[in-house]
Amino acid sequence: MHILKRISVLVALHLQRVTWLGILVTTVFHYGICWLTFNALGENELTQIPRFFYFMNVTGSTVGYGDYSPITTTGQQFLAWYQMPVSIALFGVVLAKISSQIRDFIERNIKGMKDFAHYQQHVIIIGWHVPHTKTLVDCILADKKRENGRIILAVEDETMLHPLQEYKEVDFAVVSSFADSSEQQRLALNTANRVIIYDQNDERTLTTALGIANQVKDECHIVAYFNDAAKAALLDKHYKNIECSTNRSAELLARSMQDPGASRVLNQLLSPNIGATQYTLKVPEIEPISVAEISRYFKEQYNAMLIAIAHMQSGDDVVLNPAPETLVTSGMYLHYISSERLHSKQLDWQCR
Repeated sequence: MHILKRISVLVALHLQRVTWLGILVTTVFHYGICWLTFNALGENELTQIPRFFYFMNVTGSTVGYGDYSPITTTGQQFLAWYQMPVSIALFGVVLAKISSQIRDFIERNIKGMKDFAHYQQHVIIIGWHVPHTKTLVDCILADKKRENGRIILAVEDETMLHPLQEYKEVDFAVVSSFADSSEQQRLALNTANRVIIYDQNDERTLTTALGIANQVKDECHIVAYFNDAAKAALLDKHYKNIECSTNRSAELLARSMQDPGASRVLNQLLSPNIGATQYTLKVPEIEPISVAEISRYFKEQYNAMLIAIAHMQSGDDVVLNPAPETLVTSGMYLHYISSERLHSKQLDWQCR
């Protein structure tokens, strides 16, 4: 068994060194020798094109229908001692090369070694938690009208394999360090639309956030989760493009006790899988318009409810239940409740 394993390793190593160009050149050379030899031996039936290629291919693939074969003794000897063994060997090399590349492709996907530098407008999730990350991915994918592209799940654990292989929209990446510029380039960090940081602990989350905060494009929104509110406040103070989220279970319990059903309302607002939920919309270049006009338009046209406005993407200056006369201007963010996401291009910003 040890010898067979060693042989298989050596074969795989040599196959990796064989290039498609080398296989092509060898095949052309082999076909050329065979055609010239058969032609010189008077095997006119075998040298007719495209019959020659048919004969070479069925012989090399070991199918050998027997409908064509050399008629001269010398031609038969040439077939037996050169043409057939070399053709079969070449065919085996091609199949082995294809199998090797398919295996390598699958392994690179599973082991997180793929290069995503060509990705655009994607979502990067940093960190893996069972079962929270899977739930997070489910919530993202449940929004069928989301504008973001594919999802890259990225971790620093080299022993980890792709945990969400059944999700076609989710890719997997294992990185040496999120602060490494080459790894950031491999993840296409500078073209990502959204980044979610939910690492193994608050220290790693803070370190990762500091390492990537200045490497994303201006419109990229970063969300970081902390158990410690103090660390969240520290990051929130220095990086306004990062929205820090903390555990609100105590507040939720208190609100549910004081206002029965509050937890159900909040769950529905947070989950795109349960009825209407909360969305955010960035206002394009428009003439100033009042909250009252937008609220009326949203309700009449889309049965949506405007609940808050903000100037900052992170929502640090959010105003809940804004006064009707408040003016909404270009670049602001509207928070609304709707059964589906609304896109700025589909709206009539004159509210007619």
